Amino acid sequence: MKRHLFIMGILILFLAACGNQDEIIDPHFMWRGNKYITTYEPVEEERLEEQVGVIKSEVKAPIDENGEATDLPEGTLLFKIDDQNENPADMLAYQIGNRFYIARKLMIHH
Repeated sequence: MKRHLFIMGILILFLAACGNQDEIIDPHFMWRGNKYITTYEPVEEERLEEQVGVIKSEVKAPIDENGEATDLPEGTLLFKIDDQNENPADMLAYQIGNRFYIARKLMIHH
């Protein structure tokens, strides 16, 4: 059952990524010209390689600049993740409190 819910969640994320930016309802941010969507998948601190940035502003409008985010507070730290199974550029970690979560790069197809 949990596996089915997880798979459905991933499918919803991909469908959201295929839509218009205005339709993205989950928290997301822009970093180095790419948009990332939060997944709330926990990641162990031991897998973090280095801090690569910080969210500079929380906005309600569509995000346009590096460091802007929707529904992530200003000052949220971003980290590179060590992962041999996936392209490291396709995901980042973000910190909320003392926990770390994965954000995945949106693949937008026109």
